[in-house]
Amino acid sequence: MDGLADKVSEFVVDNDFDRLPPEVVAAAKSAFLDCVGVALAGSDEESARICAAMARQESRVGEATVIGQGFQTSAMLAALCNGTSAHALDFDHSYLMGQPTAGLIPAVLTMGEAVDAGGREILAAYVAGFEVVSRLARSMPQLSTHGHWHATSSIGAVGAAACCTRLAELDAAGARNALGIAASMASGMVWNFATMTKPLHSGLAAQNGVLAARLAGQGFTSSPAALEEGKGLLDCFGRGLDCDAAPFESLGRTFDLTGIGISVKPYPCGGLTHAAVDAVLELRQEGLRPDQVDSMRVGVTSQVFDRIMNALPANGIESKFSMPYILARALADGVLVLDTFTDETAADPAIRRLAETIVMELDAGLVETADGARSADVTVRLKDGGVLRRRVDHSRGRPEKPLTPAELRQKFDTCAARALDAERVGQVAELIAGLEGLESIGGLCELLSGSK
Repeated sequence: MDGLADKVSEFVVDNDFDRLPPEVVAAAKSAFLDCVGVALAGSDEESARICAAMARQESRVGEATVIGQGFQTSAMLAALCNGTSAHALDFDHSYLMGQPTAGLIPAVLTMGEAVDAGGREILAAYVAGFEVVSRLARSMPQLSTHGHWHATSSIGAVGAAACCTRLAELDAAGARNALGIAASMASGMVWNFATMTKPLHSGLAAQNGVLAARLAGQGFTSSPAALEEGKGLLDCFGRGLDCDAAPFESLGRTFDLTGIGISVKPYPCGGLTHAAVDAVLELRQEGLRPDQVDSMRVGVTSQVFDRIMNALPANGIESKFSMPYILARALADGVLVLDTFTDETAADPAIRRLAETIVMELDAGLVETADGARSADVTVRLKDGGVLRRRVDHSRGRPEKPLTPAELRQKFDTCAARALDAERVGQVAELIAGLEGLESIGGLCELLSGSK
């Protein structure tokens, strides 16, 4: 599509809050609640603490809050820390290309605080960034599966730049430059899954979005063709893959945030495992117990097979991406919570013995759908010779099986309580519920700083 950068830039600049349909605003606020809660919980993870310690050392400029850490730093370092926190637990919501909001909302909060934006501007900026990322993801559907780029970071950086550009109130030329700058910052490999570098990807996306917008605001230039097919980001990251910029034709007229929808995770582990988790939990609810199991086979799609560990984890981070461990825990405990995935729980001998009976296999009959659904087919052979089988095509939390408002709020409260006292948890939830009415998000960011 010729003039793609111009089209995207014009959308970003013109995406006013008043033009957003009510259902899009509601979805954006739900996304905020989920992301902020998970970021508060993730702020206590080692990866987030390392980023925060670096930020303390490298900058004393107090323009933006570091979530859950009790201090302010420069906007770029705060974005790095907050983006890392939002993805540190792998509990943040998913979309076609991975988990885009973990980079977008931290960028929005950080840049928004730095420019003293109000809630309406914040929501409009987030929607602009999400829609840009969504169109890029739909233009390059094989980016993560065959290109091996972690889209949360690679195209997430461009989306974060769109968010920050909107908040910086750049004109279309400045927006085009910011998007082009961010395109050259795009990075992130899927081979860093199950390490601290995976959440760093969203931190880098957020930081790069702030940096790109600020550079463009100072007159920094980039190629006007940085996003084009055959020249820019689409060709560079989609090299050898099918790419088509047609999804951008509806930009500004339709909204993928509600048209396709996000998938809010009910379990704090790799989303690629969730269909299998649901299958095991359903069998458990029907009476299956660990002492009955002789072996368990899990048939999965190629993307799940390539990205999820088929071995026992060495630590808590790896346990979030180990299919045998996750399913053993689901069967034994009947629930997966934040404390399921620590170094100590991952070393539980009884769980590891059960996990040794579980194997994940590539099932050629299972194919990822265009909307990102990945089926799982679980077969359990019992010690008495019986066989149980359960297939799940759409995991809980996906648009086909959304969490209830009560479940969303419970998830937020549980996560936020790791960094805030009960009073502040309630205050943050109330402010996000009425986000469009805030004249300034400074008070919200102050609360997010933490009280524990």
